[in-house]
Amino acid sequence: MFVFIAAIALSFLVFGNGIFGDFVFDDVAVVQNRGDLKDSSNFFSLFVSPYHLLSKLGLFRPFTMASYAVNHFINDSILPASATSFQQAAGFRAVNIFIHALNSFLIFWLVNHLFKNRFLSYATFLLFLVHPIHTEAVTSIVGRAELLAFFWSLVAVYFFIKKDSLLSAISFLFALLSKEVALMILPIIFYIDWALMKNRFFQTVNRTFIFAPAIFVYSVLRYKALGAYFFGDVTMTIVGNLLNFLPFKERILTAFKVLYMYLERLIWPIHLSADYSYNSISPVSSFTDPTFLVGAGFFVFLSWLLVSRKINGTVVSFGALVFLSPYIIVSNLIKPVGTIMGERLMYFPSFGFILLFSYLLFKLSEKFGRKFIYIVLCLIIVFFSVRTIIRNRDWRDARTLFMATLEESPNSLIARAALAAVYIKNDEWEKAKEQLNIALDIYEDNSRVQNLWGIIADHEGNQELAEEKYLRSLELNPDAVNSQINLAELYAKQSRLDEAGAMFKKVIDFYPVTEYVVRYAYIQIALNNPEEAISAVGYYLGDDLDHPDISALAGTAYFVKRDYKMALFFLKRAVELGNTAPEVKEMIKIAEAEEGK
Repeated sequence: MFVFIAAIALSFLVFGNGIFGDFVFDDVAVVQNRGDLKDSSNFFSLFVSPYHLLSKLGLFRPFTMASYAVNHFINDSILPASATSFQQAAGFRAVNIFIHALNSFLIFWLVNHLFKNRFLSYATFLLFLVHPIHTEAVTSIVGRAELLAFFWSLVAVYFFIKKDSLLSAISFLFALLSKEVALMILPIIFYIDWALMKNRFFQTVNRTFIFAPAIFVYSVLRYKALGAYFFGDVTMTIVGNLLNFLPFKERILTAFKVLYMYLERLIWPIHLSADYSYNSISPVSSFTDPTFLVGAGFFVFLSWLLVSRKINGTVVSFGALVFLSPYIIVSNLIKPVGTIMGERLMYFPSFGFILLFSYLLFKLSEKFGRKFIYIVLCLIIVFFSVRTIIRNRDWRDARTLFMATLEESPNSLIARAALAAVYIKNDEWEKAKEQLNIALDIYEDNSRVQNLWGIIADHEGNQELAEEKYLRSLELNPDAVNSQINLAELYAKQSRLDEAGAMFKKVIDFYPVTEYVVRYAYIQIALNNPEEAISAVGYYLGDDLDHPDISALAGTAYFVKRDYKMALFFLKRAVELGNTAPEVKEMIKIAEAEEGK
């Protein structure tokens, strides 16, 4: 109980200053602006929905999305309608910190149970809890996928050790539904049962068959959500992961350089960054490159620790496995994934590294004395804690995050574009241009950069150039919703209503947010197509008719259709709900007169 309470207290002490921050980076698209997460009626449908709405991205994490939906529900229940995004984000971030505390506690329990070594248990527990490389997973809201996958994986291990096969399998299913990397807990469970618990090989094989139904259920749900994109990311870009576009030799060499960079940040977590995408990591082409040699050497060393018969079934071999098993998925060594590098991806593997480091400290204590090593350990914990607290500040809002990112990754195209978007939002147009000019020098053919230039051109009154930039953005990425919205609004501004309506239809088919459904419906009314407006309202917003503006929209559509009875029903309802627009009152007056005839 003491360790459990300590885990929660220390987790909030070290990461607590990160609670008071905004939705940043991927938090905005994945959590804040997802209308389906805010509608409780959609809760169960989340389990057959892709993670990023767009199935071709190949991501399926419904349990994580469900946890976001619960957060939204709680926010709606306890926060006023006027709550700022900072206030809304606080609950999400607090949950992340709590899950991290649970994970740290479970690590303590597992290490202590398997190896009966108090020093090893406490050292691993404390170092994992405060390590700065975990900031992205804990403080960033979308990092919850890492946290939940790891949590349910550890719970699955716990129940497996306790010989409760059913609960272990259910926990494993929850882990898979949190993030795909959880699949790699299976070799770890197998190793624990066979090598550490000393069960016979075929007995362990039989015991692990309990996980087959969980994999089957997961596969069915995943196929339902992703269809043809079942096997993963098929939309990788050079910006997201350069490795996918390099020759095989350079890809492998550079992948080992990335491992070196992870190792560097695990040992000396100073130069942390939220983005390592295009042009932030230079490719490696020579076998003599020091970064390749260190990364490859570390990989070979861990592999040797894992397969060596002399140390089989020890802390050392287990630590090597716990690092390598989840790491191999995101390493880009087997298959390029959606990103070249991300500190959040180290959340699971870091457990193995920290366990090995703690064991090294334990062995050194036998040589140099416990007191000296205790002092060293305390100094490391204090250093890591302070560094984590400082790093949390970078995740306060988009401006601070991307400015901090550019200090470490000045050639990051994504960070340049993201900072430009911040400047545009705050009407700092010249600063936005400055960032976008640098972004163009890094890589011109990027959809988001082109879209942002379109916004600037539109702001400056150059609608022809704005249209050109929006179209170029969509040429580079046909699924770029923001570009679709901006182009639709430009067409509407130019009274090109047919084109505006067609573009808004694309938007709402993918992103059925109330604001854009309303825009589409009013355009259809303006085109004298009220039936389509009514159909759109019913199809996309049927559950929102108690909203004054939606009722007014429906009433307007029926008014144009000259169905005055239905028009009066919705228009009067809009007034009852608080709509005070003079146009609504005028339509009611006319409709009543027409009905009187």
